[in-house]
Amino acid sequence: MNKLEKLQKNIDNKTLTIKHIGSRGEGVSSLTTEINYRESHYTFFIPFTLPDEIVVVKPTLCNSEGVRANLVEIKSPSPKRINPKCEHFFQCGGCLLQHWNFEDYSYWKVSKVSLPIIKMSPRTTIKTIKTSSIRSRRHAKFRAKKNKSNTIIGFYEYRSKFITKIQKCIIIEAELEKLIHDLEKPLHKLLGVGDEIDVHANLLDNGIDLLISGIDKTDYQKLNIFADALSKSSVIRFYRKLKDNTNELIFTKDLSSLSNKSFSSITFPPPGGFLQATIEGENAILESVMLGLNENKKTKLICELFCGSGTITLPLLKKLYQIHAFELDKESLKSLDIAARKESFGNKVKTKVRDLKNFPLTSDELSKYDAIIIDPPRSGAKLQFLNIARSNVSIIVSISCNVKTFVRDAKILIESNYELKWVQPIDQFLFSAHIELVAIFQIKIKNVNKKIYNYKKT
Repeated sequence: MNKLEKLQKNIDNKTLTIKHIGSRGEGVSSLTTEINYRESHYTFFIPFTLPDEIVVVKPTLCNSEGVRANLVEIKSPSPKRINPKCEHFFQCGGCLLQHWNFEDYSYWKVSKVSLPIIKMSPRTTIKTIKTSSIRSRRHAKFRAKKNKSNTIIGFYEYRSKFITKIQKCIIIEAELEKLIHDLEKPLHKLLGVGDEIDVHANLLDNGIDLLISGIDKTDYQKLNIFADALSKSSVIRFYRKLKDNTNELIFTKDLSSLSNKSFSSITFPPPGGFLQATIEGENAILESVMLGLNENKKTKLICELFCGSGTITLPLLKKLYQIHAFELDKESLKSLDIAARKESFGNKVKTKVRDLKNFPLTSDELSKYDAIIIDPPRSGAKLQFLNIARSNVSIIVSISCNVKTFVRDAKILIESNYELKWVQPIDQFLFSAHIELVAIFQIKIKNVNKKIYNYKKT
């Protein structure tokens, strides 16, 4: 995003009609007006508004995209507006869209996926969205700050560095909500006045796995007192992140495993490790991946790119697949190897550390596989997709949490002899602007004479 420009202090409020909800979940409007003494036609972005509402807003910041503004008054509310279920809504930045009729909210999320994909590939089937339940999020990153009289634990306000203290949350699992209250007094003793830290909490089978960033200079006497308090809570393992970005184990009291009963698999996530946000979301992804692999009944050898700690790998190993799994994070691959050995799958999976963003697998390396599964970060994996497009692999399963970068990367395959057969939208992040998807590509005709080019970052 371009640099934000602060606005004049005496700027007037503006009255706007909201046209639609933009990709970030904000109401979008436009107006010809004067901003910072420059008259032009500006696009406005206003959170907590809905289409067709007439609202009064206070402009706050500006850049080349448009003007950010805060909602001051709703002069004409939408009939689709409902009362949010969370007492912290409008303050906490975790949710943006609780005020919208759920049917219209869900339709908007599907449209975020369907409109750009159908424009790119009109014959692609967009499946019915799968949505996670409230109180189902099993991973959270809290922000905590010590003041003189208390320690606040919660989430940042929307587009702000102010922390909203969370009492109740309709998104996270009840054990994570209880953790907030369990941590208040122990953290108050641990931190110095003004200290701010990040608390990464993963809900595993036997309790909560905790990783705290920002206490690397805390002495062991204070840490031991804090760990003793944690031992009386649902926390089963506690690490702190050090200055060199490594993690130091402070205490553990139980097995840090994470099971998926639907697929009879078990993983051992590293501290602060990536989890699918909900078990419902994880199952939706796994079901879609397996359905996609079945498009080619001859699939045996799979290449999995950005495999993490094995959320997808391990359930697939229970089938008759052989998997080569690639990932940059060494700790995640160690976790995958441990889980595979415990399940006696060691001979069915090979893992390798690889910086796939900068040094993607070449088309020659990829060509031996029957299928490729790729789950890149939000920024996508353009270089890797360029090599996949020239690999002649029959089935490509692409998992994405960013529609924009997915479309960019998908075009590479579509323009290189692949058909985008179907897409499964998945809503794991309720009432936010985020939407995930699983997409299945199938090669049209294998080209044995195709000239091979390989891409890597230079």
